[in-house]
Amino acid sequence: MTNALAESHYLRGNALRSAGHFVQAGTALREALLLDPTHRDAAYSLAYMLREHGSVYAAADTVSEWAAHAEPAQDEVLAALGFLLECDALTRAHALARAARTRWPDDARLAARAGEIALALGEFDEATQSLREALDRDPNLSAAWLRLAHCRRHAQIDDPDLHRFERGWADAKLTPLARTCAGFALGKALDDLGAYARAADVLRAANLRVHTSSPWSRVAWRDGIAAQLAAAPLPAVPTQPDFVPVFIIGLPRSGTTLIASTLGSFEDVRDRGELNWIPALHAHLREQGQLHDARALAQIAELVRAQMRRDDAPARCYVDKNPLNFRYLDFILALFPNARIVHCRRDLRDTALSLWMQHFAGEDMGFSHDFADIARVARDCDALIAHWRHRGVEMLDLDYEAFVAAPDLQRTRLAEFIGVDARAFALNDPTVCDVVKTASVWQVRQPVHTRSIRRWRHYVSYLPELATLFPE
Repeated sequence: MTNALAESHYLRGNALRSAGHFVQAGTALREALLLDPTHRDAAYSLAYMLREHGSVYAAADTVSEWAAHAEPAQDEVLAALGFLLECDALTRAHALARAARTRWPDDARLAARAGEIALALGEFDEATQSLREALDRDPNLSAAWLRLAHCRRHAQIDDPDLHRFERGWADAKLTPLARTCAGFALGKALDDLGAYARAADVLRAANLRVHTSSPWSRVAWRDGIAAQLAAAPLPAVPTQPDFVPVFIIGLPRSGTTLIASTLGSFEDVRDRGELNWIPALHAHLREQGQLHDARALAQIAELVRAQMRRDDAPARCYVDKNPLNFRYLDFILALFPNARIVHCRRDLRDTALSLWMQHFAGEDMGFSHDFADIARVARDCDALIAHWRHRGVEMLDLDYEAFVAAPDLQRTRLAEFIGVDARAFALNDPTVCDVVKTASVWQVRQPVHTRSIRRWRHYVSYLPELATLFPE
């Protein structure tokens, strides 16, 4: 009887949700879960609704509580972990992954997911162990190769993971993607060891494998940039002064993660990581022919605001560090006229090398596997930045080299630019960031250093494109 009544409340809640009656839907779905805490569909319907409205941590709590009551099967646990990761609920995901690993110690997928979560939290030893076990059981878990390589700097030529990467790169029985990821992992380990010639050879072959199959289009990229340069100004949405979004832009691998984690250490700032709302919603309005529709822009601004604010402790500033947002500054400033724009810059040869040495999953990053494409994107980034400045966009230029040389000075500049107290900074702990999910996961948790400055010099003899395509 209880389960039948819970099902009735769930069906009613779902119908109310579909009709847009979200408060009543939430009441009905919560009633279903009170009657049956193991009701998976009710839990996820409520969780997705909460997340859609910016209550991402309440959504994560809903899924976590369902998992605690339901004793979910392996695939259900993997789905729950995926949802928690999307909500940045890494602590809850960590607990669930550890419990699942105890129940199913031989499941490679769970080991890989547990390693991913531990790595994002900076639990490097735990991540290493989980990722090794995942690859022992299923070497075709492609992302596990990359994550294992980023758990630490490799310091010994007899490192067991270096030999693992060598075997994976040579193993023709692996799937093409897994073998390519093993190649990037090997290249990273060789770079750590200072074996630059061998690293360049391996990474050139790995990049070629990706480049030849990448859907990234030079023509589509060029057309998109041309459209932005020719676009008419957009109407601005009224400002909400208690919400100040901060957008960190520039070429990827130019220091955006370092700057975001620095900003997130200020008391009145929340770092939301690398969000995809701006490009996705710009594309949506463009396809609907509504980019110049003031009402549509206001609705989009409200949606983005909710997704950046979320339901944790309120703050003055909220950070989106998607670097490729440099394409959409007119859109950003139309949605949020009071937005702060931080433009990251770095020696272009170092940036190009760093991009080329990473394997990126997103289609937008397909340019990173060919130096000529990287040079094209760099030129277009400069052209768009100059265009936005001509349109009157104010931004703070922040050079990576200047930051690592004088971090205190640059932190003060950042604080003044976004309007927060420079003294309210977690200065005592250089590893203060809680969650990092980019390739900078190891570096950003270390004290600021200068190892990456002019790193290209180690490679220019083996990669002459660094000199010919990126003049100093």
